[in-house]
Amino acid sequence: MAGGLLMASHVFCEVIDKVEIIVNDEMITRREIDSSLAPLYEKYKTVYSGEELMSKLLEARQNIVSQLIDDRLVYSEAKRLNIQVSDDEVNEKINDTIRHFGSREEFQKALSIQQVTEKELLDRYREQIASRRLVDQKVGSKVVITPTEAIEYYNKHAAEFSEPEELNILNIMIKPGENAKRSATLIQDIMKRLNEGCDFGGLAKIYSEGPGAEDGGSMGYAKRGDLMPQIEEPIFKLKDGEISGIIQTSGGYHIFKVVDRKPAKARTLNEARDEVEGTIFRQKVNERIKEWIATLRKNAYIEIR
Repeated sequence: MAGGLLMASHVFCEVIDKVEIIVNDEMITRREIDSSLAPLYEKYKTVYSGEELMSKLLEARQNIVSQLIDDRLVYSEAKRLNIQVSDDEVNEKINDTIRHFGSREEFQKALSIQQVTEKELLDRYREQIASRRLVDQKVGSKVVITPTEAIEYYNKHAAEFSEPEELNILNIMIKPGENAKRSATLIQDIMKRLNEGCDFGGLAKIYSEGPGAEDGGSMGYAKRGDLMPQIEEPIFKLKDGEISGIIQTSGGYHIFKVVDRKPAKARTLNEARDEVEGTIFRQKVNERIKEWIATLRKNAYIEIR
C-alpha cells in the first residue's frame, strides 16, 4: 500500500488537480502523485543535483505511479466485493494520526504542507483499511507454513538466530575540560586507587562524568559493534571482574570494568520459531500479493493520460 501520509515536506512543484490515470472506476490525480513524490524530492535534492536529480525523480515517480495503480486495483476490488469500513474505524485512525502530531493544530499544519484536506485523508484511510482487509482475506488467511519450511529456513539462516557475546560494563569517564592536565592527573589517580582495591562503582559515583555515573558507572550489556573500536577491542579481551587500563578517546579518558559476560549462544528452532515463521509468512504474503495484483491488472481497465 502506498504510505508516507503526512510526512512534513513541501510539495516541490505546482499542484494541479488533474486526472492522470484511471483504474477501473478509480482516479489518480497529478496532485496525488506530486504529493507522494514531494518527500522524496526533499530527500534527493540534498544528495543529487542537475540531470542526476531529475533522473532519480523520474524513476521515483514511475515507482510511485505503479504503486498507486496497484493500490487502486486492490481498492476497486474491495469495493466490488463490498468490503465495509465503518466511520469509527476511519475516525480512530485519524485520531491516532492527530495524537502522533501532538495536537490538532500540528496535524492541520501537516495537512496544509502537503495540500491535503482532512476529507481527502479520511478517504485515503478508508481506502487503506478496506484494501488491507481484502488482502488479509484473499492472501494472508490462505498462507500456510509447514514444519518442513520452518526447519529449512532455520537451517539456511542459522547465523541470524545466534545471540552474540555480551559484556556487562562499568565505566568511569573524565572529560578533558578546559584543564587537560588536571583531567589527565585525575584519571591517573583514579587508576591508582582502583589498583589499590578501591570500589569501582563508588569511584564512578564520585568522579565519573560519563553515562550511568549515578548508578556506579553502569553501561549495561554491550555486544560487539555497540562501542567505539578503540574501546571495544581492549574491553572484549578482559575477563570477568577485570579492569581495563586508561583508554583515551575524543570524548575523554575512560576506565572500564567487566562485571559479567553472556557467552555467544545459538537459539534453537523452538526459541526462534515465532521469528522464523513470521519471516516466512511475510515472504509468502508478498509473493502472493504480487501474483494476485498481476491478475487484477490483466482484468482491469487502466488508462494513463
